[in-house]
Amino acid sequence: MNKFTMNLRKFFKIYLISFGISLFIGLTIFFIFFFVNSQSIIAALNGTTVAFVVLLAAGALAFVARNGMFDSLSYGFSQLFTSMFSKKANKYNDFNAYKDEKNQKRTSSPSIYLAVLLASLIFGIATLVLFIIIKSKNMY
Repeated sequence: MNKFTMNLRKFFKIYLISFGISLFIGLTIFFIFFFVNSQSIIAALNGTTVAFVVLLAAGALAFVARNGMFDSLSYGFSQLFTSMFSKKANKYNDFNAYKDEKNQKRTSSPSIYLAVLLASLIFGIATLVLFIIIKSKNMY
C-alpha cells in the first residue's frame, strides 16, 4: 500500500469533513452570486466561477504552506515573540532544527488541501458545463 492510501485511510474523517466544509463554502458563494444577481444562467456561471477560483486559491495557498513556503516567516516571528515576551529560552537554536521538526509533523498529518482542491474541481467542472451551455445557445 502506498503512502497516499494509508494517509487517506488514517485521516478519512478529516478529509470528509474538510471536503464538506469546502463544498459548503463554495455553495454559499454560488448562492450569494446567484440570488444577488438576476437568477439566470449567467448568474449561475458567475457564481460557479467565483466559487471555483476562491476554493482553488485556498487549496493552492494551503499546498504551498504545507510544503514550507512560509517556514522562514513563521520561524522569524516565533523567535521574535519568544525573545520579547517569554521568560524561557528559545526552543530552536537554528532554522534547520525548526524546519526538520515541522517537516516531521507534516508527514504525519493530513493533507487537507487535497479535499479543498477536489471541491474546487467540482465547481470547475460545473463552470465548464455552464459555459458550454451558454456558448451553444449564444447567450453571452
